Amino acid sequence: MKNTESYKTISSLSARIFYCILFPVFLIWLSFQIDIGKFNLPNLFGYVVGLILIVYGLCWYVGTNMAQFKLREKSSLDDKSSRLFYLLQLTPLNKLITTGIYSKSRNPMFFGYTILLVGIGVMLRSISFLILFIPIIILFELLWIKLEEIHLKKMFGDNYLVYRRRTPLIIPSLKNLF
Repeated sequence: MKNTESYKTISSLSARIFYCILFPVFLIWLSFQIDIGKFNLPNLFGYVVGLILIVYGLCWYVGTNMAQFKLREKSSLDDKSSRLFYLLQLTPLNKLITTGIYSKSRNPMFFGYTILLVGIGVMLRSISFLILFIPIIILFELLWIKLEEIHLKKMFGDNYLVYRRRTPLIIPSLKNLF
């Protein structure tokens, strides 16, 4: 049992490092290599709009992490050393979160991450980043979500199906955007 937990922790940490750091850095680098062109935006406008999108995306991303962390805090943690793993969310939750930010989107982390990357693209004013790579990221996220939903259906059954019917997949409704 301990080996399984270690494997899950290592694989989760590896996925986070790849998805949150290496993948975006690679896409930014690649967008400069495949330079289709730049949007004709004034520097200040591009930086301000990009920064607003980055901060907005980070709010969704961090809000997701906070919601998961709060749920973990409520569960008993016998091993004090595992608090870091819970804080970094390297151990999967065994509960379905349907309130707070998760009542606005079933995948608020992906929503925030995508908005953050669009903000980076706007800040860089890179046509290739926005036109070529954002769709690739969205396809990757949709594939990940499809696999995750199969697992959630098995794990939570009817509770998940009810939640799925009433909550948007990624993009919240207009009243829930802010």
